[in-house]
Amino acid sequence: MIPRCSKYAVVGDKGEILLGRGVVADAFARRLLRVVTHAHKDHTRGLKSSARWSLYVLATPVTFRFLDVLGETVPREKRLELSYNKRINVDGESIEFRRARHIAGSAQVVVESSGCRVGYTGDFKLPGTDVLEDLDVLVVDATYGSPRYQRRWSDWEALQALIELIEDRIKYGPVWIYGFHGKLQEVMIELRKRGVDYPYLAEPVTIKLARITAEEYGIDLGDTRSYLGGPVDESAIVFIHASKRRSKTRLPGTHVRLTGWEVRSMVRMTSPSTFNVSFSDHATFRELIEYVRDASPKMVVVDAYRGKDAWYTAKYIERLLGIPATYMPKVKNIGRI
Repeated sequence: MIPRCSKYAVVGDKGEILLGRGVVADAFARRLLRVVTHAHKDHTRGLKSSARWSLYVLATPVTFRFLDVLGETVPREKRLELSYNKRINVDGESIEFRRARHIAGSAQVVVESSGCRVGYTGDFKLPGTDVLEDLDVLVVDATYGSPRYQRRWSDWEALQALIELIEDRIKYGPVWIYGFHGKLQEVMIELRKRGVDYPYLAEPVTIKLARITAEEYGIDLGDTRSYLGGPVDESAIVFIHASKRRSKTRLPGTHVRLTGWEVRSMVRMTSPSTFNVSFSDHATFRELIEYVRDASPKMVVVDAYRGKDAWYTAKYIERLLGIPATYMPKVKNIGRI
């Protein structure tokens, strides 16, 4: 039996999260309000179309600052900044943001409409993410949607392993760290919090985002300078966007790729000068199930557009937690459980 409120929480074929009657999150749809949960590209698709079609684009103040730096500018008259735990009412629906630990400014969304209370986690990890409670339907991220992607260590352990790698290798030259925006800035902040005080070099966009992040969390970035290209001849940590990794790994130094898909060990050498460090800004499979258990919604919809093995997550939730669950959009060759 499909709960009455399920029609108010749908994941569309293009990744649009349809909430209530008039809200869409993280992709374009012809709805009154467009929500951007955070500034990653897979959650800002169709933003220009939304800025033209929707009455307002909603995001946290930090997310709007990130979007400006990344060139995803939303016209001022279309912006509606919404802070955590604040609620607005538009056209008979209430919209509220709750904190998500992912990148700076990340938000979860709760919409109350027509007697239904539905929520969407967006990308998140634990601890540090508010659990959305008392929901009729929860739409949940499942980037790592089955145990085969489960890391056997915490992010804090992976960060300590990264610090030990830096301390071991930086005496021989620069340490290059590759990741996506948000993850890079998180690591820049966390290293400083743990007393790592080597100079930082980074491209201007990376530094701008890092300064916004540092301001949000009240952290001093210390010696941070612009990287202008070419070799680096000092003991510094160089932060480079993941898309440029292949063009840099021939330069002298130690090259470190941050990736949550590394599940064999916290640190794995892939060549004498290159390493994978298992660090992610997404929930592990265990954290995902823990979140759903604590939220205890009446029904779960797993985001299969951005996740891996969402079919498995849905079946696991049904069988182990006893909560009705499905995944959207439907895909072929889903396997069995």
